Amino acid sequence: MDITTLNDRHLYQGTVTVLDDAHPAGRLELPNRTVRFGPAGWLTVTSGDGEDDPIEMYPLHRVLLVDGLTEVSRGGEPGDG
Repeated sequence: MDITTLNDRHLYQGTVTVLDDAHPAGRLELPNRTVRFGPAGWLTVTSGDGEDDPIEMYPLHRVLLVDGLTEVSRGGEPGDG
């Protein structure tokens, strides 16, 4: 599934840091991710813009930081959106 299937507007690329109990530091940094704020209370994250890339959803209370955001066009290229 493509992340734009969930919402074809307001896609961003950036670095996401989340709480992760399985990680030794208790947090996990996810660089160069395509992100969407939503559905309500969640952050939707994927590692790329391909249809086969897995989509992960993190509840906002587990999101520590979203940094370096740039808007992504519908075609998946930063800066055209």
